[in-house]
Amino acid sequence: MRVDGNYYECLCKRRNTMKGNMIKAAICALIAIFVFLALFVIPYFLIAALVLGYVFYSISGRFKVTYEYVFCDGQIDFDKILGGEARKHAHRCDLETVEVVAPENSHALDGYKHMKLTTIDYTSLEQGEGHKVYVIINKGAKGVERILFEPDETFVAMMKQKSPRKVNEY
Repeated sequence: MRVDGNYYECLCKRRNTMKGNMIKAAICALIAIFVFLALFVIPYFLIAALVLGYVFYSISGRFKVTYEYVFCDGQIDFDKILGGEARKHAHRCDLETVEVVAPENSHALDGYKHMKLTTIDYTSLEQGEGHKVYVIINKGAKGVERILFEPDETFVAMMKQKSPRKVNEY
């Protein structure tokens, strides 16, 4: 979390998904099978086990995702940090093109429930206390987008300071 004038950033660590856990378990099972086959049947399976081990090592960090939200003078950037190392820019929206920012269950979003919107999820996938999901309705290049994210109070306050009519806290 960093605050500097019109600049603020916060992090949101994403929970491991069942799909990611299943992929890692399947690769580990294949490695074990290939090692077993290499020891008792055909030694060439050891090469396949080594290749799968390298694949597992190279992709295992990709399942640990942290989102970084950056607010800078009216622009909101969403970056994806994979495995704590690789950073990828995911999305950018400007408060000029944003129609409304509100909590997920807010009545300010009632007018958008009937619309077909592209949903982009930058949340932690956690539920309960301390995980308040906000929705940004944005007119993007590909149409109207519904962006889900979990900002903290300072992030919301800075957005509200920049564009008070578009940001709802209730």
